[in-house]
Amino acid sequence: MFKPNRASIARLFAFALALLALVSLTGFLRPVSSALAEAEPTAAVDEKPEAGDSADAGDTVTTGASEDEEEEEEETDKNSIILSVIGGVIAAGFVALIAFTHFGKKGIANKRITPTLLTESALMVAVATVCSLIKIDLPYGGGVTIVSMLPLVIISHRHGWRWGITTAFVYSIIQLIFGLDNVGYASSTAMAFGVIFLDYIVAYTVIGLAGAFGKGRKGVAIGIIVTFFIRFLCHFVTGVWIWKEWMPETFFGLTMTSPALYSALYNGWYMLAELVITLVVAMLVFKPLEGYFENKSER
Repeated sequence: MFKPNRASIARLFAFALALLALVSLTGFLRPVSSALAEAEPTAAVDEKPEAGDSADAGDTVTTGASEDEEEEEEETDKNSIILSVIGGVIAAGFVALIAFTHFGKKGIANKRITPTLLTESALMVAVATVCSLIKIDLPYGGGVTIVSMLPLVIISHRHGWRWGITTAFVYSIIQLIFGLDNVGYASSTAMAFGVIFLDYIVAYTVIGLAGAFGKGRKGVAIGIIVTFFIRFLCHFVTGVWIWKEWMPETFFGLTMTSPALYSALYNGWYMLAELVITLVVAMLVFKPLEGYFENKSER
């Protein structure tokens, strides 16, 4: 029977960290450099009519895009670069968090990983995954799941936020597999990795931090609010950066001219609903499950 130890856990997450670091560098830094290179001005070449061609007095020769279009393209390039850098910073911070979680003095690589702990966490991930598949579509887009984040919150409180991060990371990989079609909508390598990291890996992994905000009913409530807000920020960035191409003319009865406003309304709408439902259910079940929430099992 396989019994995980510190060495095997360390090797596993060392490989995962190396892979994430490589993805961060190739997915964000190189596309940013390419975008900067493409943004450099190029000399305009005037086109002249060939000999024998005649031109009417009212005709004009177009030498390039209009100034307004060029300024709009430059502004788009700048915004893409800024958001790509933000995505890279978040991805790098995520890698650092995972490294601290697993290889710090109190990291899980220095703890005793038991088959019971792994089984319990796997069951919670399975329950969360099943709950995520039961989704209620909202009228203005997005959907609310049947408290799919609550099992991750419980694991984080029961076994500590370090183990919560690990469990939530596994869950994020499963969600990424289910949502691979969304990656295909990205129009560049940077945007593709932006979807992978911000809409899936980071957005769901941060839920594992829920147990870091204290014990008791108050700690559970604060943990849910903070981690859900961080998840909203991840979706907000990709909404402004990537999904703006699908921005409708009107939303919530408002004329949409700003991708930031559209992303805030779209993602805020369903994330607020998810937050409220999860928070209400968590408060209702906390008292009967208080002993389970606050159990300090040996790892």
